[in-house]
Amino acid sequence: MNSREPISGAKRNPFLAGLLNPTQRAAAMLRLDADWALVAWGAAIGVIVAFLALGFILPIRWGEHALESALRGSRESAAVIIAVAPVLGAIGTVIVFAILPMRQRGHGVTQVMYAVQRTNSRIPPLLAVRQWLASTLTIVSGGSAGPEGPIVTIGATVGSNVARFMLRPSASNTSTLLGCGAAAGLSAVFAAPLTGIFFAVEVVLKDFSARTFAPIVVASVLAFATVQSVLGPVDSLFGPAAREIGPRLTGMTMGLTPFFIVLALLCAFGAVFFMRSFEIIERAFVILPVPRMMKPVIGAALLGMGGAAWVWMHPESPLPPFFGTGYWVARDQIEHAGLASPSFAYAGILMVWFVGKVFATGTTLGSGSAGGLFAPSLACGAMLGGAFAETLRAAGFQSTPSPELVLAGMGCMVAATTHAPLAGAMLVYELCHQESVILPVLLATVISTLACRAMHPFSVYTAGLAALGVRQGVVADLVALRKIAVRQVAQPPGVVILDSASGTALLELAEKHGAHDAVVIDSEGCYRGMITARELQSALLAREALAATVAADLMRTDIPVTTEDESMEIAFHKLSAKDIDAIAVIDEPTKRLLGILTRERLLQAYGGDLTSGK
Repeated sequence: MNSREPISGAKRNPFLAGLLNPTQRAAAMLRLDADWALVAWGAAIGVIVAFLALGFILPIRWGEHALESALRGSRESAAVIIAVAPVLGAIGTVIVFAILPMRQRGHGVTQVMYAVQRTNSRIPPLLAVRQWLASTLTIVSGGSAGPEGPIVTIGATVGSNVARFMLRPSASNTSTLLGCGAAAGLSAVFAAPLTGIFFAVEVVLKDFSARTFAPIVVASVLAFATVQSVLGPVDSLFGPAAREIGPRLTGMTMGLTPFFIVLALLCAFGAVFFMRSFEIIERAFVILPVPRMMKPVIGAALLGMGGAAWVWMHPESPLPPFFGTGYWVARDQIEHAGLASPSFAYAGILMVWFVGKVFATGTTLGSGSAGGLFAPSLACGAMLGGAFAETLRAAGFQSTPSPELVLAGMGCMVAATTHAPLAGAMLVYELCHQESVILPVLLATVISTLACRAMHPFSVYTAGLAALGVRQGVVADLVALRKIAVRQVAQPPGVVILDSASGTALLELAEKHGAHDAVVIDSEGCYRGMITARELQSALLAREALAATVAADLMRTDIPVTTEDESMEIAFHKLSAKDIDAIAVIDEPTKRLLGILTRERLLQAYGGDLTSGK
């Protein structure tokens, strides 16, 4: 269980080190332990994911520019294109899903988090290919989604599968390398290494330990450096717009603090509306009585009809603000914040755009298409921040810090929907590179996250986990338990009895070992069920009836079992769900009994893990 064993296995013995291969011998001489190995693997993952991210994001950008160019014709042709494009993209997505079927539960980042929570961070490689193709088709055809969810999935899949080549693969190492891939993907796509780091540790892993943090930092930074080396100096997503407003930024003062607090609360309400609307639309598509593969097409058709209506009413601006990633809307709000004449009407228009973007995202992703929620959240935050700033200006507050409110709105929406204030604040900073916005945005993101949690306990990702039966508890406890496999702490069963054994034999065992849990097996050693201490005590009170019973009559079959490969976190949830003191450890394919895991043994292992400082 000690994660700081030398990676060579030589235990610092020169004679043994001489028998190992050159890599292991060098590691032993330099006293390199498993933590250094994780850093080296993280560096490799950062470079690999950077190249994959370039292959993923560049076609999406070309496709977005192609759609914008196609809309510059007549109003009639633009309306037809905007109505048909999402449907064609959805059809392509459905074809991808049909060719690459999977039983993976959830979608996007939720799938990655589910893997961390329930499958020891193991992700099938096919998931990355499926997400890559489907999300590209969705985004370039105008679907209201972003590229961050897919690239997190792609990077996490790379990290999860690279872990298989480690000398000592474990659930803990696999989750760390999964986080390295997720961070590297965000870093490469957004040119935002800090955001990638904090998203991985705040959202995906919920693990801030140094052993996890160091490899993720290396992976994220090297991914960013690789992209910079290949493409040359890459400007941030909103860099040009941010430089335009740079001279107008006022920084943080006590007089402006109330503005950011009110905006944070407004964004918290907006985030709850965003998530609740998404959940309602998703449920509506689930119960829609049509074939599952038709649902993305129906959602795309609804989006296309809304886009055609927009083009017909706004021929001068044929790209609807609720189409695609929404980056151009955020960029426009940043660049022109506070420059036009104050108007309540324009604030109202921005709120209508906000509602339209929420429902467009719901019909796109809630219907089953692929994509991420970061970009829609950013666009919605820019709309809310712009609407709030315009309202203040129209009400006579001439000192309104409009650019800062737009930027803070973006950070607040991302932070509130993901429950990740650090990632939200760092994303805004790295997208504009204006140091003066860090403090107001950080203040706003923290308040917005706290307010949103009070109204909606789940983030946009953990809501999907909750629907799959996964509830997250205290972060530190779960991280510690997640690092321990059941095989490391399981013990031989104390009381084992055949299902055909008489009640008298059961009574003798109970008296010999005390009224403890008894595992019931068949004649081949396969698990049948369990007789808990409560059933044993009841049997002891009715001794006269035991002669006519067998163990199978008393056993419970509703008690869950665990396997050696499952984490202690999963085993803990199983113990808590049934309020029992022990569960059987079995070999899943054969159902043969391997051991037993008790609540007492779990707590001992947890205490030992904390003491070891891992």
